[in-house]
Amino acid sequence: MRKTNLSALDLNLLVALEVLLDESSVGRAGKRLGRSQPAMSRALSRLRVVFDDPLLVQEGRSMVPTARARSLRDPLKRLLGDASQLVHPPRPFEPAKERRHFQLLTSDYVHVVLLGRILDMLAAEAPQMTFSVTRPTSDPAESLAAGRADLFFGPPSFPDWCEGAALIRDPWVCVRRAGLPLPKSMGDYLKLDHLDVEVERRFGSPIARALGRRAQERRSRLLVEDLAGALFVVATSSLLGTLPKPIAESAAEVMPITHAAVPFRLAPSEVWMIWARRATNEPGHVWLRDAVRRALPDGPPRSASSA
Repeated sequence: MRKTNLSALDLNLLVALEVLLDESSVGRAGKRLGRSQPAMSRALSRLRVVFDDPLLVQEGRSMVPTARARSLRDPLKRLLGDASQLVHPPRPFEPAKERRHFQLLTSDYVHVVLLGRILDMLAAEAPQMTFSVTRPTSDPAESLAAGRADLFFGPPSFPDWCEGAALIRDPWVCVRRAGLPLPKSMGDYLKLDHLDVEVERRFGSPIARALGRRAQERRSRLLVEDLAGALFVVATSSLLGTLPKPIAESAAEVMPITHAAVPFRLAPSEVWMIWARRATNEPGHVWLRDAVRRALPDGPPRSASSA
């Protein structure tokens, strides 16, 4: 951007740019900011002049960001996050008196392992607070960016306008219906028919990475969306599941399944707590993150951030 263009740029225009890039739609961006579509179109026109780039271009019925627009996104979010903390300084936070709603994004992995403990703790410390838990979208960072979520529990991969802390680090185990044999070697493992879970793919497909070239020998007969569904299928079929150990242990208490160690080296499953950097020093958000960490049965992993 040319230095002469800085005089044409104000904070409200940058806010408009952030929302335009989040929504890829003039109409939706206007609705989110409470502005008319013509007003957002004028803002986009000004931004195109300032950045000397079209920023959003029409492709069919959709608008897509240019390469220049994509490169602006992360620094823009950092800048506006810092500006928000300057304009809105933290206010005192008293959990017992707060009436606040937090939105969490997580798979049912965290439901089984952690969520009950978190909610019990929060009910005792903050009885007037409420919470919603929804399944992550294809790009959960979008929900953090738009303020539609406060925390995302997911794999340790996030844009640099977010921050994160390691939360859970669990081994994987082989899970099968009680009475059926479990694999004792990689050869045994590859001879069986498998069930896959979508959440494992979102965590970077560690099973395929661990198997390397032999991954193509693994016969996946069914892909399910969540871990709860996987457990029910395993309990009523001959398929083999490869799931985080705490999930299998909890399910084995009430379902006819058994589990054993995976018979090859497989990196543990890691779940991180991720949030938008603008919330790092906000007292309510600091308290929420601390409560989540305190709910962990054995404390956070050693690699956890102190943030």
